[in-house]
Amino acid sequence: MALTAKFDGSYKKRVNQNGQSVLINVFRYNVNGTEDELVMFETAQGDNYRTNDETKVPLFFTTNYVSDNVNLIITEKGNVVVDDSEITKIQSMVQQYGESVARLLLMKH
Repeated sequence: MALTAKFDGSYKKRVNQNGQSVLINVFRYNVNGTEDELVMFETAQGDNYRTNDETKVPLFFTTNYVSDNVNLIITEKGNVVVDDSEITKIQSMVQQYGESVARLLLMKH
């Protein structure tokens, strides 16, 4: 099994970027996995580890929305990131063949 996450909502957060106060979108996901995977997730998140107050389900936050259901990867450096392989493949097809051809190829799958 792999770490998976299901979209659970979003909110706006005010942050300081280059000396200016801006609003960013934060996407919240409920994390699922085996007991060992969830321990690894908690360790990787460190001080950023959060759970749902009511359900105690681990939460993952990101500013980059990918999908309602995602796979999570713990990198060699211990960061938790969304596996965006599918989007990367689509981007590559658009770059290689153009938008129209990529759309046709995707429709066949």
